[in-house]
Amino acid sequence: MKLSFLRSKAVALTAALLLPLVLTACGANQTVQRQQSVYGLSLSYAAAAQLAADYEKNPAADPAVVAKLKPAFQKAHDQIRPLDEAARKGDPLGEAAVEAAQDALDAARTLVPAA
Repeated sequence: MKLSFLRSKAVALTAALLLPLVLTACGANQTVQRQQSVYGLSLSYAAAAQLAADYEKNPAADPAVVAKLKPAFQKAHDQIRPLDEAARKGDPLGEAAVEAAQDALDAARTLVPAA
């Protein structure tokens, strides 16, 4: 009976000591996932911005579309750049900020006419 009591105390103590480590690991995984998302977002932005720049140089480009492209890509850039810097430094990244940057890039991309 006494051995069973000690065993349950040992299990409880082990669980109490390991729980913070497990929670920290979960937080670290989310941070790494968000950093990877931001890196991917930066690469996607670079590719889409290059397509937009190429479209602007096209003599057949619609001036109304070109006028919309610049502010849309600027907005995406302004949201992605601080996230990129924070990811490089290892600073925490808010999920809402990453999603907002993704939404801004998606909105800018929809303006680039298909080839």
